Amino acid sequence: MSYCLNPNCSNPSDPLNSGRDTCCQCSSGLVLQNRYRVVKPLGGGGFGKTYIVEERGIQKVLKVLLKSHPKAISLFQQEAQVLISLRHPGIPKIEKDGYFTFFPADSQEPIHCLVMEYVNGSNLRDWMKSRRHRPINETLAINWLTQLSEILEMVHDRNYFHRDIKPHNIMRRPNGQLVLIDFGTVREVSDTYLLKVAQGQNVTGIVSPGYTAPEQTNGKAVPQSDFFALGRTFVYLLTGKPPTAFADNPRSGKLQWRKNASHISKKLADVIDYLMAPFPGNRPQNPTMILQCLADVETKDSTSGVENSRINPPPEPTQINSKIVTEKIKSRQKTQTKINTKTNTKHKKKIARNQSLKKFTNRLILGLTMLILGLATSQFYGFWRYGIFPAHPVLLLRGLNSSRFLQKTLSGYLGEVNAIALTPDGQTLASGSSNTIKIWNLKTGELRNNIINAHAGKVTTLAISPNGQILVSGSSDRTMKVWDIQIGKLIRTITSHDGPVNAVAISPDGQTLASVGSDRLMKLWNIRTGSRILTRIPDQNYEVNALAFNQDGTILVSGSNDGTIRLWNLSTGARRQTLEGHTRAVNAIAISPNNQILASGSSDGSIRLWDLETGEEESVIQLNTGAITSVVFSHENQTIVIGSDNMIIIWNTIIEEELDRLIGHSQQITSLVITPDGKNLVSGSLDQTIKVWRTP
Repeated sequence: MSYCLNPNCSNPSDPLNSGRDTCCQCSSGLVLQNRYRVVKPLGGGGFGKTYIVEERGIQKVLKVLLKSHPKAISLFQQEAQVLISLRHPGIPKIEKDGYFTFFPADSQEPIHCLVMEYVNGSNLRDWMKSRRHRPINETLAINWLTQLSEILEMVHDRNYFHRDIKPHNIMRRPNGQLVLIDFGTVREVSDTYLLKVAQGQNVTGIVSPGYTAPEQTNGKAVPQSDFFALGRTFVYLLTGKPPTAFADNPRSGKLQWRKNASHISKKLADVIDYLMAPFPGNRPQNPTMILQCLADVETKDSTSGVENSRINPPPEPTQINSKIVTEKIKSRQKTQTKINTKTNTKHKKKIARNQSLKKFTNRLILGLTMLILGLATSQFYGFWRYGIFPAHPVLLLRGLNSSRFLQKTLSGYLGEVNAIALTPDGQTLASGSSNTIKIWNLKTGELRNNIINAHAGKVTTLAISPNGQILVSGSSDRTMKVWDIQIGKLIRTITSHDGPVNAVAISPDGQTLASVGSDRLMKLWNIRTGSRILTRIPDQNYEVNALAFNQDGTILVSGSNDGTIRLWNLSTGARRQTLEGHTRAVNAIAISPNNQILASGSSDGSIRLWDLETGEEESVIQLNTGAITSVVFSHENQTIVIGSDNMIIIWNTIIEEELDRLIGHSQQITSLVITPDGKNLVSGSLDQTIKVWRTP
């Protein structure tokens, strides 16, 4: 079934035949953006409604703004902007093109639409109803409060705050993950906004009775207003009653709710009251402070489970005789002796103080001298080791930490290392620098073959066949050469492109060679005969920088200077799909060994992970380290290794966290490979070296 979104339709709520693309009543489109079919309504209120839509069998939520009210449009667009920028399992996911407008039939006003992830589950208000408002226990409360604090940590770090936290706006997935929804009221913490609040000016108010903070009710919401609403939400979850069911203390203004939550510890109740402090300055100032408080709650005495508040009474004071005994001084001489003794004591103390001050001054001078020498030495080391001046101390510490993973360095080049390739057995490494190709025994680090003048220009790219016998090199001299890697013998030369060869790749069956050049052409070749099979123009305006075959050899993936990634059907040469998301050139492409994930690295400093089957973007890794020049998957599919500037970043795709950074090159890293057993990582760099690392 499909539903009509046209507000002027005579029967907008009646189900329509799913085989039609237009409404039979008003001829409005039922398939939006040629992607989303409207399936059924979810609800609505105010200026908008929500619907379930389908995109290629996947259910999503469509929010529709039916009235062109300027303020409503502004909030609607801001919600889209925020959700696009936030990536967290606790926040509904929305793609960059998820916000759009369309004109229904016979309408002069556009309808604003927002398509986002469908969260399978119920909101906490309905969830509590389903269990007859039975309060949650302390363990679950700590778990949920931790989850929501971590979500708010991301939101607040981006200078936004939600302004409408309540049970109705928190969803619970079947796996227990909470999701904060309805970002239509979100506000940016800008300098202009803070100035308005400081000057006492009111801003747009969002009020949910019982949950909204006092300052927000008065039109002066601040980020800490979210914490008040969060505390009130947990009053409801821990008591089963809405906050409006409890009175405020007339003196302190605190909500009197604790008697209805006697099953939780005093520490947790204190955290809830801390969140709900009447004045925002007395609440936690950021989500990190909330998480610290929760950590303290969890470290309470686990043996008793309760706090021991008993204090032993002090002992009774001992009765003493209070008689005062006095003596008269019988001679002036005795008195003068005492005075002289005191004077001498003071003089000695003064001398001792002066000596202590002198020692402290000497130690301070020595310490400062050592510090200056240490800084000078570290800067000299940083310039000598990494070619950086001034060198950040953190960089030096990371470099020293990385040295424990470094196994060997292969050097002796006359120029920059532009490309490396590894045989499938992990035994032989090929590298290209200037116009020379070197073949190494990776285990021993010995040079097996040195092919001088392999090309007339610099070697730009390398690829090794799946059987480990054939090496293909591409060069700025416009040719590709096919070599017997075991003996370093030239098999054939292919005049391939009208310009430098940017990238080459060999299909998994070892039969097809793909190449791209600065002439903006992509060509397929029979690797055994050197004959051309197919020529395609990936993009008339931009060069292609990277190529990769999927694991079964049915798809060829290309990354372009325009930031797009294109998937090609290898049997027909037809373009299958275009993936968009990067804002600058795509420099590196890798496909996971299980053939499910595509990773792309760009000059915009990001790595994007895509579902190779559907083309859907799964996550974005933003490292802020510079252009991404190389990406490679580990053998177990869970880790990717990233080359950016002179750093190597190890990233776990399951927990979405950085595991380690390896620093040892002094210039940009050009290429990375991992041995089949996953134990070693090899990096090539513009610093004229190749480094072999033990995988962290």
